[in-house]
Amino acid sequence: MKLENLIDFEWLNEPENVNFADKEIKLIANANTDFWQALHHKLKKDNGHFFYKKTEGNFSFVVKWRFENATPFKQCGIMARIDERNWFKASLLSKDEISPEIGTCLTVQGYSDWAGAMLSEMPNEIFYKLERRGDDFVCYYSLDGQKYIRLRQFYLRGVENEIKIGAYLASPQNEPFAAVLDEIDLS
Repeated sequence: MKLENLIDFEWLNEPENVNFADKEIKLIANANTDFWQALHHKLKKDNGHFFYKKTEGNFSFVVKWRFENATPFKQCGIMARIDERNWFKASLLSKDEISPEIGTCLTVQGYSDWAGAMLSEMPNEIFYKLERRGDDFVCYYSLDGQKYIRLRQFYLRGVENEIKIGAYLASPQNEPFAAVLDEIDLS
C-alpha cells in the first residue's frame, strides 16, 4: 500500500490510536464502538471507525486486514456509506474462536439486517472486495487475495452519484481491538 494514495481519504470517528507506517496502518479500535441501527430495539450505534474516500460511478475497491484475536464481536472490514441511516458493511463477526463467521449488514432507512456464513477456522488476515456496477453492489471476501468468494449482492437506496467507501474497525465490547490495514486499492 502506498500511503500517498491515501491523500483523499477522511475519517469518520477517527480512533485514538492510529499509526501510519511505511506500507501499513496500525489501528486500535476504541472500546464500545460499532455501526448498527435497530430502531425497534432502540439501539443506535454510529461510533465505529471508518477510513473512507468519496467516489462516484463504477469501482472495484479492495482492503486487506491483519489481526489477532478477532473475538468476541470485534470487527475489521469494508464499508459503503451514504449516511448514518443507509450503509453496508462486511467483516468477521464471531462470538468465539470456535465458530468464526463472516457477515454482511445492510442498513436501509435506519434498519440493519445481518447475514452470516461460517468459516472452517479463524483466519488472521482477510481481503474484502466491493464492486459497484450501476445500481448494483457486490461484496466478496478472500483468505488468500486470489480466490474471492461472493458474500452478497445488494442495492443501496439513495446513491445518486457520490458514495463513501472505505475500511472500518469496531469493538462493540468493553475492550479495544488492534488490527493492521495492509492494503487499500481503488480502481
